[in-house]
Amino acid sequence: EVNEMNPREDHYRALLAFHRSTFVGPWIRPHIELEDSQCSLSVRLNAFSCSPLGTVKESIIFQLLYDASFLAAGTLETTLLVQCDKFEFFPFQNLTESRVTAQARLVYSSLKQWTIESALKDEWQNDIAWGRGQFSRSSVLLETIGPYNNELLKQKQDW
Repeated sequence: EVNEMNPREDHYRALLAFHRSTFVGPWIRPHIELEDSQCSLSVRLNAFSCSPLGTVKESIIFQLLYDASFLAAGTLETTLLVQCDKFEFFPFQNLTESRVTAQARLVYSSLKQWTIESALKDEWQNDIAWGRGQFSRSSVLLETIGPYNNELLKQKQDW
């Protein structure tokens, strides 16, 4: 019996490998689920993500919304890296240490650009922040990005 590879699933795994390679801080290990034009990213925020006042830094909130949106857009293109043309976010309330989930989904698509909306909720499903980004295809081939291509090659190896 031959195990047929699913190109879309291969792309998702390679996209996640690329995303994991870009994380700077070891304190954040998100759980990420990808579907066509959607992303759910959840993580437990701890003291490292907080300001001296005890609230989660707005830069962390922005990054979670942005990452979920970028990955959702990335599911729409399997050849070229997506680029962000514009991203804005609106924090609603302060957040302290907790588990949060950023969910992003496609809300508009044209030939040249996608609009992705994302929402950040805490573990009690309270709305924390909202974001909207416009993404398009860049000129960078995904296969030229080391972590992405390495994951694809690993999946193709015959063990």
